[in-house]
Amino acid sequence: MIYHLLPEMEPFSEFRSGAIAKNVADIMRLDDSRIAVCSAADDAWGFSPDRIILVPELRAYAKIRGRHRLPARLTAMFFRYVFKRLLARISDQDIVWCDNQPYFAAALEKSIHSKNAKLIYHAHDGIASPQVRRALCSFSADAYIFVSKALLQDRSKLLPRMVETYAIHNGADEALFHPLPVGASRHNAVPVVLYVGRLHPEKGVHVLMEAMRILLERKVHAICKVIGSSYTGGSKPTAYVKSLLKHSPPNVRFEGYRLQTEIADEYRAADVFCCPSVWQEPFGKTNIEAMACGTPVVATRVGGIPEIAAEGGIILVEPGSAIELADALQSLIQDQGLRERVAAEGLKSFRKSFTWAAIMKEYQIVVNNL
Repeated sequence: MIYHLLPEMEPFSEFRSGAIAKNVADIMRLDDSRIAVCSAADDAWGFSPDRIILVPELRAYAKIRGRHRLPARLTAMFFRYVFKRLLARISDQDIVWCDNQPYFAAALEKSIHSKNAKLIYHAHDGIASPQVRRALCSFSADAYIFVSKALLQDRSKLLPRMVETYAIHNGADEALFHPLPVGASRHNAVPVVLYVGRLHPEKGVHVLMEAMRILLERKVHAICKVIGSSYTGGSKPTAYVKSLLKHSPPNVRFEGYRLQTEIADEYRAADVFCCPSVWQEPFGKTNIEAMACGTPVVATRVGGIPEIAAEGGIILVEPGSAIELADALQSLIQDQGLRERVAAEGLKSFRKSFTWAAIMKEYQIVVNNL
């Protein structure tokens, strides 16, 4: 069996989870041997109870960690205690797949290996505080997976003694994210630019707002729909979100958090998708979701995004440049032929490299090499 350890703040829930839990759910649909281990869950994704192991004590840890910095030794003891049911269950040749939580891996490594089971550490995030760096350096996984070559290169500087490293991109569910039916077309009276994601400064939504203001000044008719919240469904607006709402131009509409099925419809309805990240985005999954839906993309040249754009589908711009972003959006808005060419390239690239079926083949190579 393969046990996916989700971060303590990631319930296994479509409305309340982040990207990692959604990835694990997609993988579990293709592989019956995988089980989610999480702090909380609901039945929104339709998995039977025996596919989910609940560790509710992790919710208490998440609350405590938000207020206090716990000693590493105490944290390790706590994790060995709360995961004792999992540790009693695993056996020879099982795999514990630790998704983006080095504290778990550091605490459980010896116990996992004592059962002759294997530990995979899967890094999704580019942020590494001093505490996270210390945790990453304190264990040796049997394999390390990174969601992009860019993230692998960054972590190799931090962990030069890593062995069995792999750069494997994320995938998207092609049953959910797919183009409009043959013969159908978008019917927007005014072209729609779409943003999907967290409303956080690193995501560059403020740069997109300024680009839309520039388009308004140029009398380029378009509206921007912003879908997302500060974190997940029900998240309270942060100071940044309040600032966006207060200062956004009139050609921008904030639509709030949406479920995956609704987001897929929004991708298909939009004329252009925009990913304006200003940090070193480890991967940028929304880009491949838009590509899968046949929507052309404008994104920034950061982190793993150029890897996604390697075979087309994305017009890349420099991060933080509202003018360059506005120029790229204007080109696509005003040139239907260009939109169609970029969209076709993106769809072809997605079907070749970013379906979960393609990604699962790469995961299987990792498993076979353990």
